Amino acid sequence: MKKTLIGAAVLAAMFFGKDTQAQEITYGVKAGYSIATVRAPKTADIFGVNQIGTYHFASYIDLGFSDGFSLQTGLSVNGKGANLTIGDRKGKTWTEYNSNPYYLELPVNAVAKIAVGNIFDKCNIILGGGPYVGMGIAGKNKINGKQLGIAFESEDNILYSNDDQPVNSNNFYGEFKNFDFGLNALAGIEYHWATFNINYQYGVVNVNPGANLSPIDRMKNRVWSASFGIRL
Repeated sequence: MKKTLIGAAVLAAMFFGKDTQAQEITYGVKAGYSIATVRAPKTADIFGVNQIGTYHFASYIDLGFSDGFSLQTGLSVNGKGANLTIGDRKGKTWTEYNSNPYYLELPVNAVAKIAVGNIFDKCNIILGGGPYVGMGIAGKNKINGKQLGIAFESEDNILYSNDDQPVNSNNFYGEFKNFDFGLNALAGIEYHWATFNINYQYGVVNVNPGANLSPIDRMKNRVWSASFGIRL
């Protein structure tokens, strides 16, 4: 997967550098807060799926092809995950998973820029979107619950694998696919050197390795985020 990301970055750099003529190239960094969850089918086993708060960091390159259009790509570290409960907490047996995986991602976004210079000098409203590809690199999985009325809890590093696991195994929602892919949508403001963005990620990969074993495991990342940054 690392080779996939590196290869994609190299190909993107070759494409942008050789076959296009960017009028302006700028760089930037940004960081912010995210609200993450997973889309999961509503079944009798999944009693609740709740959002969690997490963080993201990114460095990017903005390739401007005109005053109103650019392509943005780079590398980002995005926190994802959810709080998921299997079984009814009022019963004697239930499990709650609070998982916060982090992914190294490569997005490629087409961005339209609407100048509002007649109101504010060097100010653009930005709207855009595009695909992203990601690789799991870190994260924590906290588990608590009851087994026949006896309470238990644990905390482990998140495991990443493409191997399927038995449904409701010990690694249910504690071991993730090490590959993620989806779509971005973004909106924001650029003002001189400062930026503010709102971003939504729509994952299309079943991130739980048991995805092909039961509908209960078909879970896909959904993330809202807000970030502040600077253009270098």
